[in-house]
Formats: sequence, C-alpha cells, structure tokens
Amino acid sequence: MRVEAKDLQSALTQAAQNLSCSVMDLEYEVIQQASKGFLGFFQKNAIIEAKNKKKPYHKADKQNKKREFDKTHRSFEDKNFSYEKKPYIKAHDERLDERANEKNTEKTLEKQTQEYKSKERLKAPSYTIKEESIFASFHKEEQELKDPEFYLEEIKTQLKNLMAISGFKIAISELRVYSKDSIYIKLDGEDAALLIGKEGYRYKALSYLLHNWINSKYKLLVRLEIAEFLKNQEQGMDFYLKNIIEKVEATGRAQTKHLDGVLVKIALEKLRERFPNKYVGIRQNGDQKFVVVNDFFKKDE
Repeated sequence: MRVEAKDLQSALTQAAQNLSCSVMDLEYEVIQQASKGFLGFFQKNAIIEAKNKKKPYHKADKQNKKREFDKTHRSFEDKNFSYEKKPYIKAHDERLDERANEKNTEKTLEKQTQEYKSKERLKAPSYTIKEESIFASFHKEEQELKDPEFYLEEIKTQLKNLMAISGFKIAISELRVYSKDSIYIKLDGEDAALLIGKEGYRYKALSYLLHNWINSKYKLLVRLEIAEFLKNQEQGMDFYLKNIIEKVEATGRAQTKHLDGVLVKIALEKLRERFPNKYVGIRQNGDQKFVVVNDFFKKDE
C-alpha cells in the first residue's frame, strides 16, 4: 500500500490505520523523504510503501482454532488419555523452558553489563579545572581581537550556498561592515521581487532567518537590502515621521502608529538619531508594536 503524508510519522500513522494494525507491525519502504523546502517553496511530502508484517486475521482461523480446542478437550476427558502419548505437548513445554532460560540469560548478561559499567566509571580518573578564569579571559581576549571584517568572507561563502539551494535567481551584490556590531547585506537579481514577496513577507522571513544565524554564530546584527526595498521603506518612513517629530518638538512626547517588521527598526533608528537626549523605545500591546518618544525620568522624580 502506498501512502503519502506531510512527514514520515504521519505517513506511518495513516498506513497503520488503513491496514488495521499498529505502527510496530508495519514493514515499509521510504519512496520519498519529506522536505520543508525554503521559505514556503519546494515542499515535498513523505511517500512510503507499507504492508502488515503479521498474517491478517480471518474468520476461518477462528473456526479452526475452535475445532482444535474441542478436539483437545475431548482428549482430556478420555479415560485412556496418556500424557506421554502427546508429543506436541512435550515440545510445547520444552519451548516454554527454552524461553524461560533465554530470559534468565538476558537478565544475567544485563546485570553483568551494568556491574562492568559501574566498575569502569569508578576506575575512570576525574579531571577538575581549578582556575576557570584563565580560559574565560583567553576566550574573551580572542573575541575582542576580531572585528566584523574578520567574518565577512566566511559569511559570504555560506550565504552563496544558501542562495544556490533557494531556487531564486539572486546574487550577493554587496557585503560590508555597517557598524562595529553589524553588517550590511545587499541581494539583487532577476527574482528580487519574488524574494521580497507581497507586502515584504518573504523579506521579513529571510531577514529573521539571517539574523538568527549570524547573530547566534558571530554576535553581529544584520541590515538586509533586497534590490531597493529597504531604501524605499526608509524614504516612506522619513515622510511619515515628519508629523511625529513635530509633535515631539511641540509636546515633548509622541507615539507612532502600529509598525511591523523592518519598519519598527527603521523608525527606532531615525528617532533616536533625531532625539539623542530623549527616551526612544518600543512599546508592545499584544502583537502590535509602537515606537514611543518621551523624556528620561530622573530617580528623584
């Protein structure tokens, strides 16, 4: 039976239901592995060929077993019944004895294995680092010596590999240090619009993916540009923030509308640059994010 599902586990569960057996009783062959694809593209379902290892249950088997039981029962009632005359009973008892001996042997081996492991753990020497500060200071010193420029070539190589398997016709047009703790990545090509997606949803997904990878491995922030998408977003934000800046200058405080994705970061950077002596931060209400501008509160106030 051929079964197709979103992943291997789902395919096995579905096959077990169709064959009226447990997953443990399945004998299967994987025809196609499941694949999540890239940013929602090139997904593949798992396909398996499965069958029940156990012999299916039939009504005829039940009738045969009943006749065998009746025959055996009548034999016990026979006065001339002789236990020694039934060789299959002896064979059955011998098999039971063999199974019992096998279980005892397994338990003995398992016990001996556990005892051996316990002895080995006692024999193994233990090592204790008495001064961890030496290693910590060495690691810290090594990190301090490396600036973002040190990682650019490695990041570029891995980014090329990522773009190659994505299926998009995209190239890395620019990769450079943006600040002491961030890098600038610009992607461009024939499929730039597809990579950005409707309302920038693929841009957000790719930006999130790159940030998680580069920040966790290299402790760097990422400024991602695809074609002119980020530049256009910044120009639109400059126009929107004019009213916010006027309100801050008039009242000392203001709040943006609900912003999403990269717009939050753009607004935060521009308002902090414009008002360095004020508090500029992000306020969150449920899933919505706003950038607020306010005065710093003093401790004695």
